[in-house]
Amino acid sequence: MGYKGFMIQSENRSRHLPLAALGLAAVLLCLVIFLGWIRYGSQIFLSLIDSGLAYCF
Repeated sequence: MGYKGFMIQSENRSRHLPLAALGLAAVLLCLVIFLGWIRYGSQIFLSLIDSGLAYCF
């Protein structure tokens, strides 16, 4: 009985592992985008002003 219960728990953990990895990848991607915006945000905004697109946002 104990062995069967362990197999059910182990199966549930491995089923959620790809979803957790995908969530972690999404969080890391958002972090990289945010840090890029912090670093280059003023240059992006100035280039939008030069091309006249800053007023669209």
